Amino acid sequence: MNPRSLRLRLLGGAALWIILALLVAGFAIGWMFTANVERSMRDGLTASLNRLVAQIDPLAEEPVPGDALPDPRYGTPLSGIYWQVETSGSEDSWRSRSLGDHVLETRGAAAPDGAERFGTLAGPGAQSLSAMVREVSFSTDAGPRVFRVTLAEDRALLDESIRRFGGDLMLALAVLGVALILAAWLQVQLGLKPLEHLREGIGAVRRGEAQKLPPRYPAEVLPLVGEVNELLSQQQKSMEFARARAADLAHGLKTPLSVLRNLAAHMQTTGHAEAGAQVDEIVGEMDDRVEYQLRLSRLRMRTRAHQLSASLNEAVDRTIAVLSRTQEGEELDWQVQLSSELKVDIDRHDLMELVGVILENAAKWGKSRVRVEGRRDGDVAELTIADDGPGLTEEQIARLGVRGQRHDESRRGSGLGLAIALEVVALNAGTVHFARAAEGGLAATVRLPLA
Repeated sequence: MNPRSLRLRLLGGAALWIILALLVAGFAIGWMFTANVERSMRDGLTASLNRLVAQIDPLAEEPVPGDALPDPRYGTPLSGIYWQVETSGSEDSWRSRSLGDHVLETRGAAAPDGAERFGTLAGPGAQSLSAMVREVSFSTDAGPRVFRVTLAEDRALLDESIRRFGGDLMLALAVLGVALILAAWLQVQLGLKPLEHLREGIGAVRRGEAQKLPPRYPAEVLPLVGEVNELLSQQQKSMEFARARAADLAHGLKTPLSVLRNLAAHMQTTGHAEAGAQVDEIVGEMDDRVEYQLRLSRLRMRTRAHQLSASLNEAVDRTIAVLSRTQEGEELDWQVQLSSELKVDIDRHDLMELVGVILENAAKWGKSRVRVEGRRDGDVAELTIADDGPGLTEEQIARLGVRGQRHDESRRGSGLGLAIALEVVALNAGTVHFARAAEGGLAATVRLPLA
């Protein structure tokens, strides 16, 4: 994909922000879940701690009974949930049956003044325990008696819950991310759709199917549509002005040239034949040049909007039908072999101009026959016109199409026909190649894109 693509930029930017947002959301949700689970554990430990403290009898020889808390897990060895009560200042301690012979190391873990402290302790069987520790003091006749009470729970279940939730969260966020990126892609496609319609509209104008872009675009695109329509309008006005100026020039020059031609004829009839012939030749040359420039300007002012499908078969048949009635063409054997319905992407008038120039040149120089072949070659049409005339040297072939260049001054013509043909081909994305024909004369091969 083109790195300068607007679609790629929009989609890439959206995907980047979606991924960043989901990463931040994932970390935030994971942190909140972990905090909530740990808070729930802490609340449970605190509630159990309060119940255990309520069971302590500071005057009894065994201040805490073994079944002080009713949860059966306290009576199951290594169940993952434990309690322990110690007498401050002595080695006396009482534990749940689940702890077995293991003693929780809680010295320094309790906060002073009866405050609770939550932390991590080493448990039996290499367990890591979340523990709540509190020191409580009871007044007795013998003086205050202080107990250090500990409630602990194995963190394995907590960590497993966090891990599983993290895996589920990652999967959910991945699915959500894919869905959001697809939604962003759809949004970009819909957002850029007016530009696709704009391209199609401009293509319709170029092909001559419309004169301007219709005002059926979103408000954000309408200013661009207006500018394009204004540009098309200005271009049309400029072309009309240029055509008018070309027509004025033609009329302005034709009249003086006609007067000069009449003067040349008068000179030839009044005893100045040589001078009159020279003037007539110069006037003819000027007339040909004016006609060439007018024809060329009409070609260059013609836009692709007028270049619709044209039949190569029809152009060849019509031109040969006209040339067959001329003095040069009626004696020739026209050998025509064309593929059926060759439609080329060129204006019909341009095609008639092109085919007419090349066939007329072949008729002028051919001795007995002219070969015309047309075929498809991929996405182009190839037209070959060959005659059996005297032919040209390689040097002369290289100069074909140069304006005013004539290879036989004894023949009529201005030498501008092939130059016009080359202009027509160039303006219509085609090519023309000249070579020596198998018949001995000139072969011209024209390639034009198919419609």
